[in-house]
Amino acid sequence: MKRDAPSQWLEHPQPPPQAEPDATGGRRPALLRSKVPDSDTELAVRCVLDTAERASTATFIYPGIWLAVTLATHAAASWPWLVWGNVLGLGLLAVVRARYARSLPELLRQHPRRAELGFNALSLLSAAYWGCLTAACMWLAPLQPLAWTMLMVTAGMVAAGNTMLGFNPALRYPYPIAMLAPVVVAEALRPLPAHLLVMALQCVFVAYLARSSQLVHQDYWEGRHARRLAEQQARELELASLTDGLTQVPNRMHFDRQLTHEWARQCRRGGHLSVLLVDLDHFKNINDSFGHPFGDTCLQAVAQALQEACGRSTDFVARYGGEEFVVLLPDTDTRGAERVALQMLAQVRELVLRSEALEVRVTCSIGVATVTPRHDKRAADLVQRADNALYAAKHGGRNRLALADTPSDAHSSTMSS
Repeated sequence: MKRDAPSQWLEHPQPPPQAEPDATGGRRPALLRSKVPDSDTELAVRCVLDTAERASTATFIYPGIWLAVTLATHAAASWPWLVWGNVLGLGLLAVVRARYARSLPELLRQHPRRAELGFNALSLLSAAYWGCLTAACMWLAPLQPLAWTMLMVTAGMVAAGNTMLGFNPALRYPYPIAMLAPVVVAEALRPLPAHLLVMALQCVFVAYLARSSQLVHQDYWEGRHARRLAEQQARELELASLTDGLTQVPNRMHFDRQLTHEWARQCRRGGHLSVLLVDLDHFKNINDSFGHPFGDTCLQAVAQALQEACGRSTDFVARYGGEEFVVLLPDTDTRGAERVALQMLAQVRELVLRSEALEVRVTCSIGVATVTPRHDKRAADLVQRADNALYAAKHGGRNRLALADTPSDAHSSTMSS
């Protein structure tokens, strides 16, 4: 399938994504290891950078070729002002282009539209300069070696530029036109038989350039879009491998990865990290009484309720296994974790599920553990402390929370049914 370049620039490019939404619109930080697919804006920036990289090899070719041609044809003796003046002009233009190309990545980050216009303007200025120089040679010496040598060199430059720059939609046609148009004008103003023949050949040459640039453009953009599609598919596969298929919240593998990341981050920052282990009360009885399909519906509703109880984008809810969920709360001390746990207890208790004509209500128990991570401690110990607290909440009557390493009768909050 044919793929085109992005149709236009976005004036305000999209910032790199800071979070990867899950299938349920969850608000969890992205720790995916696959590459984020490029947006249309990023593809357009990449196109400009690729163009600049390819064009860099020819930046100083213009003054070098001009000097070589004029010296070989002894034109400096007849028109010294033309030769040495344009050596200086082409050299200065090459220096400006080289300096601009060096700063182009930073300019594209700050003002992409203006940076692209500046780069294109310099590229077309170089092409038009060379085209006018060739036209001047054909006007001054239409039948001398200088004019015909410049004409052949110009044809070679147009063909090379078409191959190197044909994928760029902004330069694909303007570049050869800027270089050939002055030559055609000079030939038309001096309609010698040789010039008329050259003009006919140039028509064939332009048709060839249009076709070859189409192939270059198509190959480049199909390759870019194919790569983006592959990156998108790889990202979707990785996300699927980290998502619980039933509840569409992160799975245990994703939680383990997130816990490792947050533990290392808090070791650097010296902040708190809290873990909540949530277990549905009497879930086996629900499955036995109403069937496993209803049990699946119950798990989905609870997962959504737990996510709604989280108030920050960094709070992380995952399915830990069976009827257990785990919640990771970065930068949250014991008091803050207790407030979140109370909110979760209330959210789950307020769920009203129906099985045929029956109204079913569910409750949960929560174990809360908080720590200030250090490199000499283990993240697994934090989860174990939360699990011990969950055990205390279960044995303290269920439908409540318990704080780790505290007597359950002194630090438990009981929620009436």
